[in-house]
Amino acid sequence: MKNKETIYIVACVIILIVMAGGAYWYFLMGPAAAPQPSTTTGTSTGFQPLGRTPGQATGTTSGTTTSSTGTTTTSVLATLRLLSTTPVGGYGASTTARTTIVRWVDRGRGNVYEASYDSSAILTVSNTVVPKIYESAWNRNLTAFVGSIFSTDNLSWTAVYSQLVPQSSTTVPTAVNNPSGQTALAPFALRGKRLPDQMITYAISPKKDRLFMLVNENGSGVGYVSTIDGSNVTRIFTTPLTQVHAEWPTDNSIAITTNGSAGYTGFLYFVSPKTGVWTKILGPLLGLSTVSSHDGKYVLYSYSTNAGAVATNILSIAQTTSMDAGVRTLADKCAWGNNYTTVVYCAVPSQMPSGTYPDDWYKGTISTVDKVWQIDAPTGNTTLVSSLIDHADRSIDAFNLGLEATDGHLFFMNKNDLSLWSLDITKTR
Repeated sequence: MKNKETIYIVACVIILIVMAGGAYWYFLMGPAAAPQPSTTTGTSTGFQPLGRTPGQATGTTSGTTTSSTGTTTTSVLATLRLLSTTPVGGYGASTTARTTIVRWVDRGRGNVYEASYDSSAILTVSNTVVPKIYESAWNRNLTAFVGSIFSTDNLSWTAVYSQLVPQSSTTVPTAVNNPSGQTALAPFALRGKRLPDQMITYAISPKKDRLFMLVNENGSGVGYVSTIDGSNVTRIFTTPLTQVHAEWPTDNSIAITTNGSAGYTGFLYFVSPKTGVWTKILGPLLGLSTVSSHDGKYVLYSYSTNAGAVATNILSIAQTTSMDAGVRTLADKCAWGNNYTTVVYCAVPSQMPSGTYPDDWYKGTISTVDKVWQIDAPTGNTTLVSSLIDHADRSIDAFNLGLEATDGHLFFMNKNDLSLWSLDITKTR
């Protein structure tokens, strides 16, 4: 009997390994379809508090959690909440009539998790093994994302479209020493496909239903617009620029910024997703980094001064004038509001360490201890929202900031450990 149990357990382990390998192959080894444009429309060159264990929280907002016995209990959620202690490969947030939901990808295994603001529970949405998902940009209802998966040598990456598909069964047989004989599975499996090889950068539209892709084709950057899954492709431009990154702030403008370095001048362009026409917005500026407002009226940008310091300004596009932002930080540490479109939130270092910006920060040779500030673009007024170090159990060097639709919660990752956090702005107003 003992030998039979051993054989059974070994067989289960082998099956799990095969399943994991199959998922990995499904994402990385399957052939990537090259873009097949239907139309060419234009060309151009153009928190967790101190002294508390994970899962505890402080604050004044209550939520409900239902236990396995059916008992409903009330929990209190922190203003600054630590969502994930393990490294995260991007996240997405959505607001319903009842609550705000955030989903994220575990960077190591590819599992998908979920938190909401009427409960302290962290749910496992999918446990499909897809290693090394570096980042993800989600659709509006958080059922799919476009992400990047790094190779085993970490020298190259592949873009994928991934979708959460309901599992046909919620239980499978498990080890014989389990009294129930069954174990629960996650409600969804992650399924997807590779997007075009040689991807330079991509961005999701404001409505989160379309995808912009810039692909390196024979040394040139070729821009495509498609549905979010990479189908129904339209080629819109060709450019000699290949060292750039993109965001899609408004329906009518894709923002393309050259990669920032203190030793090189950078530029920001707005590109029409319909015609492919380029419009220069900023530049040349050393070490340029930008983030554009969702109404298309403002750009917060940072650059390297001749003295080697960081300057942070806000550009009014209509007036073609810039003003000092009132804080000193990198644009990579800022995010504009979705509902309050003229308000931008920035993680601002309490003190800027000596170094070459933005290069040393990108490389991780310097780190900052941040506070969150709110800036009103039309007036220039600045307001301290949170001194993060006063409420967290670690120093936070925030990046990848984002807000859900009502601007009630600010999400960000900690560059020091790639953990995921949220800040309830409604408690700080």
